[in-house]
Amino acid sequence: MANEDYYELTGLPNKNYEKMFEKFKGIDTLPTEQWGVPVLIGYFCKKYFDTYKTKYKFKFNTPTPSKCFEVFRIKQLSNLLTSNPTLLKEYIDWIFLTKVVKAKRRITSISFLTTEAYMNEYKFNVLLNQNTNNTIDRTTSLPDKFKTIFHGAGYNIATYGDLSFLNHMSDKPTALVSAFASAQSLGLDISMLEHVV
Repeated sequence: MANEDYYELTGLPNKNYEKMFEKFKGIDTLPTEQWGVPVLIGYFCKKYFDTYKTKYKFKFNTPTPSKCFEVFRIKQLSNLLTSNPTLLKEYIDWIFLTKVVKAKRRITSISFLTTEAYMNEYKFNVLLNQNTNNTIDRTTSLPDKFKTIFHGAGYNIATYGDLSFLNHMSDKPTALVSAFASAQSLGLDISMLEHVV
């Protein structure tokens, strides 16, 4: 299916939107781990079209695409759930598979993705189950990719309990802040550390 078949190119407020919509083609050309906000929006539009056989209607609430409603919502999702594009794609798939099909009426806004109850359900029932065989506690071993990052920053940690302790430090050294940022870019969800017991 051509990209134009699932999003509308007529009636765009300006050429900047046209440029953003061109990036939707990244769905077909980029590895998922390289998807940025525009590609994730494009993927949402494709899933929307596949589900409803109609094109998603953009709000065009600002002449600047980087500040538009849809970009704001995907960035919000990234902040609240994960910044890992592969996991965000999987979340969008999960939403359409489990929530959209059960909705009593057609969803009309991308903000459906940022429903707190859905994000929490996905985070605790899908993400955590995939990563740790159903439970994470303070003795659960960290994945090697995270251990490597923190070891490189000078912190010899091995478990989620160690990581939770570091996360609760009030004045984190720059190296530790950088290590947490790197781990988040690889899929670490900081908010789950609040549930480590």
